[in-house]
Amino acid sequence: MKVRSLRLRLSLILLVVAPLVWALATVGAYFQTRHEVNQLFDTQQTLFARQLLSSNLATRVDELPELPKTKRLIRGGEHGGFDDDALSFAVFDAAGRLLFYGGDGKHFPADPARRGFVVATVKHQGPWRLFYLPAPDGQRIVAVGQKEGYRRELVWEVVGVQLAPWLAALPLLLLVLVWAIGRELAPLRATAHELAVRRADDASPLQVARLASEVAPMVSALNQLFARTADTLARERRFTADAAHELRSPLAALKVQAEVAQLAEHDPAARQRALGNLTVGIDRATRLVEQLLALSRLDPLSGLADAKPVRWQRVADAACADVAPLAAQRQVTVERVGDASAALPLPGDETLLTLLLRNLLDNALRYGPPGGRVVLTLAPDAIHVDDNGPGIAPDDLPRVRERFFRPPGQSEPGSGLGLSIVERIASLHGLTLLLANRPGGGFVASLVRG
Repeated sequence: MKVRSLRLRLSLILLVVAPLVWALATVGAYFQTRHEVNQLFDTQQTLFARQLLSSNLATRVDELPELPKTKRLIRGGEHGGFDDDALSFAVFDAAGRLLFYGGDGKHFPADPARRGFVVATVKHQGPWRLFYLPAPDGQRIVAVGQKEGYRRELVWEVVGVQLAPWLAALPLLLLVLVWAIGRELAPLRATAHELAVRRADDASPLQVARLASEVAPMVSALNQLFARTADTLARERRFTADAAHELRSPLAALKVQAEVAQLAEHDPAARQRALGNLTVGIDRATRLVEQLLALSRLDPLSGLADAKPVRWQRVADAACADVAPLAAQRQVTVERVGDASAALPLPGDETLLTLLLRNLLDNALRYGPPGGRVVLTLAPDAIHVDDNGPGIAPDDLPRVRERFFRPPGQSEPGSGLGLSIVERIASLHGLTLLLANRPGGGFVASLVRG
């Protein structure tokens, strides 16, 4: 994959865009200035033509003296930067004969029918902008003209005066911008270096204060990711340590029972007891491994990927079918109460909720009395699992949710993970697990919203 430098891309964009914007500004300034200059000189030509018409021009053209340049006439006085070629004029009679002229006006085309502004070639000097104005009586017509080239030169001079300093400063401006981009991206490069050399187990947050506001949210999200990753690693370490500790005991017991069975080669009764204990130990280890695997899948989850409206009838049927053999073995009746179609509506994962109900029903069957009764209630606001067992000692009740905790005096095999799994699944579905001893005997586990 091609790596693209943000600094290089920004610099190239500026190096292309800045001259382009300058060029567009030059074009815009040229047309705007040309418009203003044309308006100014057109107004001057119009006013000059009116003044000529109001003057008494009785002198014949052949009697007019040829005037020298204006600079010679003022003899060193301040001439104000004027140009003798800025304007020329000619006055014609009704027949088109030249009566009076100034500058190159004697070369203006005589056309009594012309009115207003026209562009014409004068004396092979290129295009001139001529303004023809007739007298009210039609006896005279005045033509005032100016070279188009003169106007263009003036426009470029005005535009050049305005934009030349910017053109001269443009390279310096671009260099400053490229330097500024590099300087502003330096904290980002420092953050990237910090990430590159960071240890895998380092969960310390990156510094956000020195970064630009556009980049800070991304770094804040990384810090949150580091915190979640550290929490996940801590849970995995704790889970691995607890699992290793809990598996050590049943595996050791299995080894002992296997050795007893081997030593009781000539004692069939002792051998049979050892094999029976071995089978029980295998069942316990199998259940522990299943619970550990279930918990290892649930722990990393932060939410449900594909939540759908829960059909509690299917969930209850599946959970009850899973615990039916244990219920028959212990001769416990499992009853269902309530309308499943109206039970606790929520989106969720039916497979996980089946595991949740199965663990609650399994606990009720194992720790309730043989021949007892377990009731699964599907209510609109909660799910309840009741049994008529002895309940849990008040001192142990706050701790039964802890992983691998089993109240003392238990004779039933177990891993101490069932309620942890239930609480984790409930949390993923936005539910809360409530545990309580019922007055008069029995125990109830409830799932409610919130």
